[in-house]
Parts: sequence; structure tokens; C-alpha cells
Amino acid sequence: MFDLAATDGSVRRKRYQSPIPELPAPSRPIRGNALDSGKMVQLHHRLIGFYTQELDRQAENRRDQAIDEDFYDSIQWSEEDAQTLKDRGQVPLVFNVTATTIDWVIGTEKRSRTDYKILPRRQEDAKPAERKSELLKYLSDVNRTPFRISEAFEDTAKVGIGWMEDGYQGDDEGEPLFTRRENWRNMLWDSTAIEKDLSDARYIFRSKWLDIDVALAMFPKRRALLERSVDDADNFASIDAYGDEAMDTPEIENTGQGTNTSSFTNDRIDGYRRQRVRVIEAWFRIPEKTSKISGGTFAGEIFDPQSPGHVDAVQEGDGEIIEKVSMRMYVALFTTAGMLWLSPSPYRHNRFPFTPIWNKRRGRDGMPYGMVRNIRDIQSDINKRASKALHILSTNKVIMDEGAVDDVNGLLEEVARPDSLIIKKPNKSLEINVDRELGQWHLELMSRNISMLQQVGGVTDENLGRTTNAVSGRAILARQEQGSLATAGLFDNLRFAMQVRGEKELANVEQFMSEEKKFRITNKRGTPEFVTVNDGLPENDIVRTKADFVISEEDWRATVRQAQVESLMDLLGKLAPVNPQIAIVMLDLVIESMDIPNRDELVKRVRKVTGMTDPDQEEGGPEEQQKAQAEAMQQQMAIRAATADIATKEATAAKTIAQAKEIEAKTASINVGAQKSALEAAGAAIAIPSLADIADVVLHEAGYVSRTETEQNMRAAAEQAAAAQQAQQQQQSTPAPQEQPGAIGLG
Repeated sequence: MFDLAATDGSVRRKRYQSPIPELPAPSRPIRGNALDSGKMVQLHHRLIGFYTQELDRQAENRRDQAIDEDFYDSIQWSEEDAQTLKDRGQVPLVFNVTATTIDWVIGTEKRSRTDYKILPRRQEDAKPAERKSELLKYLSDVNRTPFRISEAFEDTAKVGIGWMEDGYQGDDEGEPLFTRRENWRNMLWDSTAIEKDLSDARYIFRSKWLDIDVALAMFPKRRALLERSVDDADNFASIDAYGDEAMDTPEIENTGQGTNTSSFTNDRIDGYRRQRVRVIEAWFRIPEKTSKISGGTFAGEIFDPQSPGHVDAVQEGDGEIIEKVSMRMYVALFTTAGMLWLSPSPYRHNRFPFTPIWNKRRGRDGMPYGMVRNIRDIQSDINKRASKALHILSTNKVIMDEGAVDDVNGLLEEVARPDSLIIKKPNKSLEINVDRELGQWHLELMSRNISMLQQVGGVTDENLGRTTNAVSGRAILARQEQGSLATAGLFDNLRFAMQVRGEKELANVEQFMSEEKKFRITNKRGTPEFVTVNDGLPENDIVRTKADFVISEEDWRATVRQAQVESLMDLLGKLAPVNPQIAIVMLDLVIESMDIPNRDELVKRVRKVTGMTDPDQEEGGPEEQQKAQAEAMQQQMAIRAATADIATKEATAAKTIAQAKEIEAKTASINVGAQKSALEAAGAAIAIPSLADIADVVLHEAGYVSRTETEQNMRAAAEQAAAAQQAQQQQQSTPAPQEQPGAIGLG
């Protein structure tokens, strides 16, 4: 389709190839007279044929879906049955137990909405993936996506299928990307498809009624066709070959052709009648040769020359363009009279912009049905039993002979009174048969039907918080889990649908959000944070990288989560006395599994105290880097402290050695002086012998002990210690004397 081998280095475009003749390039939809050509008329007939075929195939199930939705809305009696009861004097009562069951499922979805993450495909793309995640959070807030999903899920719970639409609307409508719910009544799809994401479907149709002036403003060049498409008859919105009861009943009611005829009265007064036209939107696939990227970051995507990421990837060798036959998505708008618009899909992901949320599908033909379908008959019987019991308890039967009273009508009015007075003629029989016991059995059957409805619907009294015969906590949790398991398939389908539509929304972000944008996001505590994308920095570039959309919340069932938390708490209680350290390292994971406010902040603080890391955190994340820096700083401080301690000890030792050397030097000096003095004294003693005796007496009186005397004293002390030790050994080796028998002791 496209050629990058231009001589001037620019991107050169080849002529677009398509199996539909005379189609221009993808960015140029067919307009004007080209839509009236024979080829376009043939295509129009083909699309109308697919549309009417699906209308016929799905007609029966769509009729049942409308009835299912009416049952939820307490419209549970047909007009014929209700009129029959009124003619009998009975009241068509409605005890809407079904709505309580459906409301529990709807409320569970609202209470346990899912979250998601954007994961990079390459390690160096972590920052752009984080920016994409923040941008999707912003779009979710702006488009009110959680509320739109809840609206579609309500359709899923009631009628078996709900629809979400994710698309592009341009900057002039606010944010360029939108997310909204589409009514199931307007949708038809390829009923031969079996995949939940309709990836194997050939087409999806959406039918809408538009005012003629709105349609003319949208397609000014197709005025003649639009005017021919308007039904000028009185019943222009009546069911015809291009609509059914489910699709057109709301239109009939809104235009005043239902039970309320006030709008018709207004038409007759002012002569104005609202003109409407049915516009059908078709998304369909046709096989054709398409330019795709093979290998690299954008492998498998249709090559878009307007995408900086695609162009850079091909020029840098990160993938190559190949021509391959594949199913190319197209979009067409048409009325029953002809074509209004035809172009290739504007979305690079080449998928349907509509995402179905399934409940259950019929095995024989794949038609969807909701929770109401299985309990509808039980609900009808509940209403009939209640109406019958009330009629029995509030009416009387009269059995009498002919002519027992003069005024039969007066008799009937008098019998209906609780203080009735009846005067009959003599010899005439008149009996009032109350027959109240039959009403009791109707009420008994009604009570059993209510219990059966809960069993079939899967929502038990324990799920609803009502008092039952289950008294222990384990029994209550077991029954709550039973109800949660009965609806687990529905929530699993919702999880799958959110994964599919999230992938489409992410692809639209990577395609259309290519301009610089500043936006604000808030955390769970409402703290604002301002983010910028596509500002020229590589970490903020979201169009040159690819990422993956992943649902992060795994457990939709609140009761099961609570049971798991209680089991973990019991385990911690058993482990704490044995080894408190094990309980400490598990504490962050236990808190993370709880449904409590500010859970993430609590987990973060616990991990900060315990030193544990987030198991889902990427290597080299901010928290891990901070922890590594803190550990490195502590290690450096420990090394410095050890080095300082060694230096202190070395300095002390050096000081001690220096002091010892100083003392040794002083001692040597003293010894030398002493020797000198001794020699001088010896010389004096030799010269004057009489001074020696006087010096000896003076030294002895001063306490001086000579070296010779010291050695003698030490030898004497050693000899005395050796003698004492020898005497002690001899005493221990000598046996003690024994007393002779018969001797008398003196002690």
C-alpha cells in the first residue's frame, strides 16, 4: 500500500488497492455521486441483506430479551393476562423478587470495580508506559468510564449482553477519545461468530433513528436520498422489515404511537409531525492485500505513514513493511434507500470499536440470555399465586336457590361487606362458601417459589445479608461463597471484556494522542498531580513505543476475599507465637488483600518499617533505588566507623609504645646515673673506708633493699613454699588411724 523507498527520503504513497472498485485512499471516504454507482448499489444490497438476515435470526431471542428487561422493570403481566384478571375482579399483583437478585449482582460490580496496569514491552519503555497509564486514568475520569461500564453491565445481567464503544471524535468535542455504552436494542452482530471478542465476526450493525434535520446536517450532499428514506405515513416508526419489536418499541413510544396519544393530539392541533429516518451503521471486514509491519516493536500492525513511531521503526530497521492479504475493517452508513458514507476504518488496531459483555450464550445458536431468563417462569408463578391468594381471601362464594333474594346485585355487594346482613326468603337455601384454606396453599407455593428463585438465580439470603438457619460464621461464608460461585462466570466475562476494550483504548491513545498535552490526575486521597506527555523528552513520548494493557484486579468476589483474609489472619495467629519474624514478613501481603481505605498507603508504610519490597515492583524502581542507596549509605557509615575505631586503637597503641620507650630511656638514664653514682661511691669508700658503714646504716633505715638482699629473700620464700607443699602432699597420702572394736573414745 505504501512505499518508503522514495528518492528524496520522504514517505511516498502508492495507490490504494481494494476489492471494492473505485475506492480511493483510506483517508478519503467515498462521497457524492460515487455512492450512487452500480458497485455501491450492489454493496448496499449486500449489507442490507446481512442486516435483515441477522434481524430474522435474532428476532425470537431479542423478543425474549425485551421481556426479560420488562420483568426487571416490574412489567411482568402481558396486557391480555392483566385484562383477564381485571375482568374477573382480580388484581394483577407483582412481587418483584427478580429485581432483588439482579440488583445484588449489579451492586457487586459497582463495589468491586476493576483496575488495570500498562506494562512496557521493553525495559527501556518503562517511563512511557507509566505515562500511558496516567493518560488512561485521566481519560477514564473525563469520560466517566466506570459509570459507562456499569450501565453496560446492567444490560448484561438483565438480557445477556451489553455493549461498550471506544472511538475517536476529534478535539472539537472535548477529549479526542471517547468511551460510552451502547443500548443492546440497537445492535446486531454476526451470529455465526463464536469468540467472545467477536474477532471471528464479519460484521456488526448499529441502527439509530435520527431527526431528518440532524441527518441533513451530517450528510448535506445526500439530501435527496435522506428525504426518500423518511416514511411519510402515519406509522413511519412502525415495525417493518428493517426493525423489530425490541428495536422500535422505544421509538414508537417516544413518538406518541404507544399508549399515550397526547402527542398525536398536539400534531392534529399544530399540524407538525416529527420526521425521523433510520440510519444503519455497519462495520464489516473484507479480505484484501494490506501493508503491515513485520517484526520489531509494531509487529502485526497496519502501517500508518502518519505515525512517527511506524516511520521511525521502519527507517531504523526495527521492522519492515510487507504486503499481506488480511481482513481489512471498513465502516459504512446507509439508510434503507442507499449509501451515505463508506471508508476504511480509521482505527489502526483494525478491530470493531464495539466490545460485547456476555452473560450466557445458548448452545444451539449462540444467542445471549441473562439471569432473568432462568427465573422468569418462577417469577410469573409467584405473581399468579399472590394474585390468586388475595382474590380468595377477599371474596366469598354464594350458593343459593333461585329466588332466595329479590336483588342479586345487592346480595353481592352485601356479601363483600365484613358486617353484611342478608335476608333470604323462607324455604330457600342460601350458603356463603368462604373456602379460605385454598388461599393458604397458594401462599405456601408462593413462598417455595421465592426460595426456588434464589436457588436458580444463585443469590442466596446470606449474600443479601438476611437471617437464615445458618448460625456459624463458617456456614454463612460457605453459602455466600456458593452464591458468588454461581455468578463467577458473569464477572469473569466482564473481566475479559474490560481486557479487550482496554487494549483498543490503549491502541487509540498510541495512534491519536500524538500532540503535547498537559493533564491532571488524582490519587485515591484526591491529591492532584500534573503530567505532561509528548513534550520532546523520550520518557514522555507515548507514540513511538508499544505497551500492553493488563487487568490487575483478580478477585471480583468480595465475600471470597474476606474469607481469604480471615484465613490469612488465622495463619498469622498460629505462626506468631512460634516465629514472630514470619508473621512480620507476611503482614504487608495480608493488608494488601484487604478491602479497606488507603490500603496502598498502609502497605507502603508497613514495608518501610519491615524492610520488605513490593513483589510486583520492577527491578530498578524508585523504591528499590532508594532502599539500595540507604543500604549503601549505612554500609559506608559502618566502614567509616570501623576505620575510625581502628585508627583510634592504633593511635592509642602508638602513644603507649612511645610512652614505654620514653620510660625505658629514662630508666636507662637512671641506671647509668646510678652506676656512675655507684662507681663514685665505691671510689669514695675506697678512699675513706669509714664512710661505707655509715652509708649502709642510712640506707637500711630509709628502707632501701639491695638487689642481693632481694634475690636472697626471693630464694628463701621459694624454699619455704616448696617445703609447705611437700608437707601437705605427705599428709594427704598418709591413711587416717582406725578405732579398735570396743574402745571408748575420750572425746
